[in-house]
Amino acid sequence: MSITLKDIAKLAKVSTATVSRVLNDNTEGNMSTETYERIKKIIDETGYTPHALASGLRRGLSNVIGVILPDNVNPYYAQLGKAIENECFNNEYMTLICNTNSDKRREIDYLRHLIGQRVTGILLCSTGLMGDKIKSIVPPQIRVILLDEEISNFESDIIIGDDYKGGYEGARYLFNLGHREILVITGPLSRGSSQNRLKGFMDFLEDNNIEIKQDLIIEGQYDIESAYNIVINAIEKGLSFSAVFTFNDMMAIGSIKAFNKLNLRVPRDISVLGYDNIFIDDLITPRISTIATPLEELGRIAVNMLLKGIKQVKEKGQKILLEPILVVRESCERFKPL
Repeated sequence: MSITLKDIAKLAKVSTATVSRVLNDNTEGNMSTETYERIKKIIDETGYTPHALASGLRRGLSNVIGVILPDNVNPYYAQLGKAIENECFNNEYMTLICNTNSDKRREIDYLRHLIGQRVTGILLCSTGLMGDKIKSIVPPQIRVILLDEEISNFESDIIIGDDYKGGYEGARYLFNLGHREILVITGPLSRGSSQNRLKGFMDFLEDNNIEIKQDLIIEGQYDIESAYNIVINAIEKGLSFSAVFTFNDMMAIGSIKAFNKLNLRVPRDISVLGYDNIFIDDLITPRISTIATPLEELGRIAVNMLLKGIKQVKEKGQKILLEPILVVRESCERFKPL
């Protein structure tokens, strides 16, 4: 039979409020040392552990933060989820992580489910849900912070990598290696991350008077299969390029897989630059050079911003851009003309 707070109070011959003060380390000026020691001894002897969820619900909160991710099998989102979970744990909060499989209907269902669970707040990586829809579902007292993607017509704090700068710096890196014909495999162009990375890439070409070849800009789906097929088709069509810049690392892996199939060597025959810096990059042969999004920092800032917003009222709408970092490994090499 489980021990309750009332049981502890009865054994110690004090009120439940007094026991709560001991559990919450709020005893200074509220009780004698003898009373504190008596209650503490009973708690230790009975092994009583307060029910954090029930305790939170009595205050209108659940001590749980909801996290909605598009695909937690994708190492990028798995790493982001882990970073968020670690920071929540450090702040004595639990996480409830939901995987939408990039399905808008599932995203809506999870938002409703998390609200029903009375979560403290929600960290949302959306895959295209409209702001009006989110506003119709989420009550004003539930704070939502956007990660990774902006959403139109939805006022919220947002924390994302500086995708424009990442695209610009990726183009600069390949340019400095001598590459002028670069196959760009974007993510879905309905998503802001893809649009901003592409704009950064194209602006670098324009700034350096390099011709933009539209047939070398092809939309992918942020997965291995789409990039694999794009590379195979590009080679079969006879498109000329010396490097590939993929807008995430899963597509970099798909590209390398395609080049292996075609007996083209990376980076000797062709260079491949990815984006995100997932842990698999270090396990692939060759190890993948990439533009890193600082996921640990993103998770830490997101959780602390959410908790800070809960504790004090402030205006929403703050946007934090995290600096992308070029990580040089083995998949890119200086261009050697034939």
